[in-house]
Amino acid sequence: MYFVSLYFADAFSSSDGLNGGYSLPRSVNNYELHDSCLIELRKQMNLEKHASLVYKQMAFHFGSVKVVRKGFAKMFEHHSEEEHEHSNKFIKYIDLRGATIDSFNITMPQKTSWSNALEAVEDAIELEHHVTNEIIRIHRIAEKTCKDVHLMNFLENDFIDEQISSINKLMKLAALLRSVGDGAYGEYLIDRDFYNGKLNLDEL
Repeated sequence: MYFVSLYFADAFSSSDGLNGGYSLPRSVNNYELHDSCLIELRKQMNLEKHASLVYKQMAFHFGSVKVVRKGFAKMFEHHSEEEHEHSNKFIKYIDLRGATIDSFNITMPQKTSWSNALEAVEDAIELEHHVTNEIIRIHRIAEKTCKDVHLMNFLENDFIDEQISSINKLMKLAALLRSVGDGAYGEYLIDRDFYNGKLNLDEL
């Protein structure tokens, strides 16, 4: 018994311990973000804030005293809040993975007015396509370059499905606006239903 105790004490005191002469392999660091993915996430964070400001500008335009389309103003304000929340999700995810934001670099909206609701909705569709394409591009970088399964799941579960759904709803709204023609009265009726809660994008 005394001999066995001495044997194990000697084993623990050796540099290799109980590993039989072999050192344990160093674990791969899958917690910290790869630099390539971190750069792209920071860009996407800024893009989501840009999208929020675009929708905020749309909401301001349609809610102004010269346009008075409060239903569309309400809808675009909701989209602005969603995009703001998306940006915050990226901020929280970057923090979760032990990285920092450094600084914001947000592009301000260039367009400040629209001739009608259809034009604004078509611009919104184009914007959502751009945002979606960028998210999918980051997903590919996460897969091919960063080998980051956790980031891929984050993008899939929190963004990609929602982006596709948003585009679908906006395209249906654009089709509805086209169906009422160029007259302002048809747009007014749709706006009124949005404002009164009788029409919801989820119901289109």
